[in-house]
Amino acid sequence: MKFLYAFIGALLLSAACTSHEEKYSIRGNFPGLKDGMTVTLRNIEGKNAILLATDTVRNGRFELHGQVASPTFCELTVSNRPLVTEKRDIKNRKTWIFLDNSCLTLDVPHFDSIGYVSTLMPFASERVGAVTGSALLKEFNSYREELLPLELDAFQADDTLSKLNFYHKYEYPKELYDKIYAEFYPQKIEKENIVDNARMNFIRQHPTSPVSFYIAEKMIEKDFTRTREELEELARVAEQVEDSIRRPRFREKMELAMKRYKGIRYADLEMENTKGEKEQLSNHVRPGSYTLIDFWASWCGPCRAAIPSVKKLYDQYNREQLNVISISMDEKKADWEEALKEENMPWTQLTYSGEKSYNDIFTNYNVTSIPRLVLLDPAGRVVFSSHDADALQLTVRQLVENNQ
Repeated sequence: MKFLYAFIGALLLSAACTSHEEKYSIRGNFPGLKDGMTVTLRNIEGKNAILLATDTVRNGRFELHGQVASPTFCELTVSNRPLVTEKRDIKNRKTWIFLDNSCLTLDVPHFDSIGYVSTLMPFASERVGAVTGSALLKEFNSYREELLPLELDAFQADDTLSKLNFYHKYEYPKELYDKIYAEFYPQKIEKENIVDNARMNFIRQHPTSPVSFYIAEKMIEKDFTRTREELEELARVAEQVEDSIRRPRFREKMELAMKRYKGIRYADLEMENTKGEKEQLSNHVRPGSYTLIDFWASWCGPCRAAIPSVKKLYDQYNREQLNVISISMDEKKADWEEALKEENMPWTQLTYSGEKSYNDIFTNYNVTSIPRLVLLDPAGRVVFSSHDADALQLTVRQLVENNQ
């Protein structure tokens, strides 16, 4: 008799899902769910999370319904917030979903065992159970299981450097700080490359998957990190996956990425020198030597803090090895001139020469924040772009000394 009831229940569930083929449903019924808990589903692909659906647990279960125009990366949260008064007792259990219009189930042993995830820490501290029910989610869950340990490893290396910079940069003697940074920065890059290669391998193995399309879109967002050939390989994904929502967005991002790939020849700019005369950036790029372009401003504390590192590089290498150009983003010329007197920088000093010049800087170098340290190789190709002066030091040392 129990088998009969289970069979009938399965039929009813199947019928409920089939009758909403163009919509999604997400159900949950497991130990630890208490009436009054809230369940929310949010689209987290953009800068701001968008609420897609919400429900309150009743009779120990919840059910979300809705529709997505294309497969979407989402966050599912089960919270006891309405049931507790003390902030320390709040539990927000979260899991990631790659959502399509399917009948899905959050199946876990207990509320407390739902794997916690965070956009600040791209891994789960404990991952028990998952949302299941579609072929797409099976593929996504497999991808996440493979990437979790690699992302954790990369995060720990990055976190070590972040803590070193935040807590000890001005506490440790400079020599000790540089030694520790030089030890851990290559580890960070190596582990990030392992994660990157794992993502590329997944894409190559699943060239027509919406999951691959999502990964490809994320991989082209960081400027000057991918070669043209790598971008072209990722662009081919867009031509194989049917997605009328993601494809136009991807193509727009790819258009920008093709202006900011690793190895692209630098974009010339019309600048203004300290005498107020207009001239081209190319007048100061020395063929045959590396060129560092430092975008900065007098009011920018981190920019001023990076200048000693730039001076160290300038003094360490001759002009046949390394050339330096600073480009100020100051709006007031008087502020720029005052900062030049204070900083006493012996290399070329330029500033933007109007709105078009400013827009060209943004379009070609994506200077949305400063400092922005851009390194050109002897052929004038962009090989490094970052705000991190310590990473610049190591990169210049490796490239210049290997080029001798």
